[in-house]
Amino acid sequence: MKPFCKTKSEVDRLVQSRREFILTAGAAFLLSGCRTNIFFGSPDLKFGVISDIHITTPKSCRMLERALRQFRKRGVDAVVIPGDLTDWGLKSGLVYVKQTWDRVFAGTDVVPLFCSGNHDFDGWGYGDMTVEMRANGYSEAEALCIRSKEPLEKFAEGWKAVFGEDFDWIRCRTVKGYDFVSAEFESGGSSHLARWMEKNADRFRNGKPFFFFQHLPIKGTTVDSFGWSDNGTAKPVLDSFPNCVAFTGHTHRPFVDERQIWQGEFTAIGTPSLSYASLPKEPPHENGAGDRKGKSKQTMQTIPVRRDLRGGEGYVVSVWPDKIVIDRHDVEEDDEGAPAWVVPLAHGAQLQPYAAGVRDDSAPVPHFPSGAALDIETRNTENRTGHWTIVLNCEFPSAVVPKGSRVFDYEIRAVPKDGSKPLVKYFFSPAYPKMAKFEPPRQRFWFNVEELPKGKACSIEVRARNCFGRSSEPLVAPIWPHS
Repeated sequence: MKPFCKTKSEVDRLVQSRREFILTAGAAFLLSGCRTNIFFGSPDLKFGVISDIHITTPKSCRMLERALRQFRKRGVDAVVIPGDLTDWGLKSGLVYVKQTWDRVFAGTDVVPLFCSGNHDFDGWGYGDMTVEMRANGYSEAEALCIRSKEPLEKFAEGWKAVFGEDFDWIRCRTVKGYDFVSAEFESGGSSHLARWMEKNADRFRNGKPFFFFQHLPIKGTTVDSFGWSDNGTAKPVLDSFPNCVAFTGHTHRPFVDERQIWQGEFTAIGTPSLSYASLPKEPPHENGAGDRKGKSKQTMQTIPVRRDLRGGEGYVVSVWPDKIVIDRHDVEEDDEGAPAWVVPLAHGAQLQPYAAGVRDDSAPVPHFPSGAALDIETRNTENRTGHWTIVLNCEFPSAVVPKGSRVFDYEIRAVPKDGSKPLVKYFFSPAYPKMAKFEPPRQRFWFNVEELPKGKACSIEVRARNCFGRSSEPLVAPIWPHS
């Protein structure tokens, strides 16, 4: 695996490598989609990956059990969960995880590979979540650990009591000859990783892929919706191991965002939440994440992201001698949620189809169907907090994308004819966190009339964008206000 490319010549070289790979190694799967059963024979290793399962009560285990049963049907050897096993950080949450695991995998050789997340340590004190915890009859008295009052050893004791395995800040477990290294949540994991990897480096110098997982995204790799990655210590350590494939959680970002996979000095993959999706906060989107207390003045209603434990997503990872195939699996639909990512394992040099500078320019760009038009009219309505307002209602057909791509968002502009600064807004399709088959035939956007440039004639333009910021040709509406 080559180091992360920074110069134009390196980018050009990787682009050429990608073309050669497509022609000679069957990477057409990247564009057309694939499932692991397309390949002949059996992989050397197969494992499931889910994250941020946020277990609270026994009822909340429904999606977890569904995912585990689907993994068993696919014949996995292990299941990785990189953190936030519980929502409230209570021992009972871990018990419910273990009971669910036993219902599905008791008597099998499937290996559980779990690590902790921020909720597992601190969820008992997270504001409105604490209210929910108490409303359900639970108390922080059974917290796995209250870090401000109790030694962290209490967490390790609770972990071992439930799962029957020793807890340590860095652990290495081996499945079918492949190593899985986990780092626990930031209270200890990242700070210990450098020393542990230095001591055990020779174990991973043979070029064979090994898998690393921790809860927080690795700073400088995959896209991060919360703006909260690890403290930066993990990446410099893993940079020395091009055969590392890392899985992280925390962001709750759906896997339809192609920036959830990154290749540089190693490979990193962000894992979506099994519990609920989270929408990116930058740039701000009119129907995206708002103030949780309902103080938003934005006009459009938000996309429901915490959909009563619906819409769970995960991966089925198959390791072959020359490739790693990552099936993006929609748990609720029990179906392929998007075409698989195929990471080639070439002899000598590692091809990097997911490196920055390779996909940014080559990823499919959405376009509007032939004859599409943007229709606009004023309308009296309510904003998302129930206050009366006047909006400019903009409607148009959903953009079209090739298989293997999705519309990330829409950019809509009110462009003054006098050349002054346009008003620019962004919004998501209501199907953003879902499979492509749920895409509606038409999209709707609301401009608050009070925000439009006053006393100026404007044209209205809308563009569909992919997650790398490349946009379609615009649909343009007549001048508004109408003359």
